[in-house]
This record gives sequence, C-alpha cells and structure tokens, in this order.
Amino acid sequence: MREVQDIRIDNVETEGKVSLFRGKANVSGFEVTFNGIAVYTIGGPTVGIELDEDSKVRLTQSGLSEAELDDLLGELQRLIVEGDLILSGEKRVRGQPL
Repeated sequence: MREVQDIRIDNVETEGKVSLFRGKANVSGFEVTFNGIAVYTIGGPTVGIELDEDSKVRLTQSGLSEAELDDLLGELQRLIVEGDLILSGEKRVRGQPL
C-alpha cells in the first residue's frame, strides 16, 4: 500500500448537502490530482473521488496494479472523511450571500 500524505483541497463548491471539490495529495512521492463529491447524510458524509487521468497513468507506470489503485482511492476517501486534509483554496456556497 502506498502512503497518502498532504491532502489539499484546492476548490470546493457546495449547494445544499452536496459538495464538489478538487484537490491534490502526495502518494509515495507522486503528486496526484483528484476530483470528488461529498454528500452529507444523517450518518455522516459519503465521499467519492476519482484521480485525473495523468495521475492514474503515472501511478500505473510506477507499478501500481488496478487492485492497489482501488485500495489507494479507498484510503484517500477515508482520510478525507476523517478530515485529514488542508482546505487551501476557493470555497463557494451556492444559495447563500457572501
């Protein structure tokens, strides 16, 4: 399993109970970029993320299998749900005055 560190959320747009976000993370020395969605429910947030294509290619070329890539996404999602991140960019909430 590759180590995931330094998760940074660069852009968040929220409307109601749904947030769309973009971010970066360090995965064993590789900077990866991802898009995600968080849906806030009674039991807590549900988070789904997808790596950008360039990040997938670099990780696969470094020897990561499809199963290991899935495990990596699961770990990244878990860390985001647990709040192990830095919100470093723009945050917009639709439907609310600034």
